Amino acid sequence: MKKLLALLLSLTLCLGLLAACGQQEADPDPSASQTEGELEKVVFTEDVRGYHWAPAYLAESLGYFEEEGLDVSFETIKGGDATNPVLSGDAQFCLKGIETALMVNEAGQGCKIVLSATQKYPYQLIGCGPEYTTIDSLKGGLVAGGLSTNSGPYSFAMACLNNAGLTPGTDVEISTMASAGYAAAIANGELQGAVSTNPWSAKKLLDQGGVVIIDGTDSEVIKGIIGSDSYELFTVITSDALIESNPELVQKAVNAMTKALKWMESATPEEIAEQLQTIFECTPEELLYDAQYDKEHEMANYTGYHTDSGFEAGLTLTKLAGGITSDLTADQIYDETFLDKAWETIGQ
Repeated sequence: MKKLLALLLSLTLCLGLLAACGQQEADPDPSASQTEGELEKVVFTEDVRGYHWAPAYLAESLGYFEEEGLDVSFETIKGGDATNPVLSGDAQFCLKGIETALMVNEAGQGCKIVLSATQKYPYQLIGCGPEYTTIDSLKGGLVAGGLSTNSGPYSFAMACLNNAGLTPGTDVEISTMASAGYAAAIANGELQGAVSTNPWSAKKLLDQGGVVIIDGTDSEVIKGIIGSDSYELFTVITSDALIESNPELVQKAVNAMTKALKWMESATPEEIAEQLQTIFECTPEELLYDAQYDKEHEMANYTGYHTDSGFEAGLTLTKLAGGITSDLTADQIYDETFLDKAWETIGQ
């Protein structure tokens, strides 16, 4: 827990760093250089490009951001945390989990979730071979927990160990690692367990001989850990400073993503995968697999709103993960007034 809190408190020392490949420095005030008729430049940051943030990517590929007068780019932060540029004003939105909003606010940094993209828990803790089939079998081993220590996968790994009475860092080590590196690490005997970061990641782990130890996608299993089977994990976050200084920009972005939610609800997995292909570098097979899984398991949240039970579950899991110590309120991490206005405009 000390490491997590120290990381969050160090955010102010790291502000302004954008480390994504090929990125350009974002204008901290996009409206300042905008002239009439030009699109307003907006940057979304991300730790990784993940299917479950589909509403943001679809808003771009379907032209909804442009309809709202926005020129949006997505910057994948390599070797850093996607939250930092948003808090510094170098970017306007980040694609992160609810745990991030909770930890950042407890650490004294002001941010708000303006849209929740999912409604069910997406992760599994998977043993990397037939000798790793229980949580106890991971003792003395190493578990991969996603890209950063304040990410959803890392928090899930921490929560699973703490819930089972194991001490992270003592009984089991948790490392940060991109899912693309799992296969090689398993083959080299470096990993004993890993958290699947998306449906395709889980499939690849199981194809490689992995065994599901804790299935967070199973409603009863996750309910037993965090007290709820609803969990709005994947979110779009902006800073309190941007909401205060440029609420019109926030409204435009939320309008576009709300249009994408409405389109996504009636679209087929094939249509969704096709639209996302322009944003993702992965294979069509992977995108279609994720889209089909999403539809079959009702993962997507087509309203964008959170639920009370989902928020309480977020508090429980983030505490289990050691990310927070206090009981924050929903008002401290959500601002859904932009969603209200968006749905009033486009209709449900």
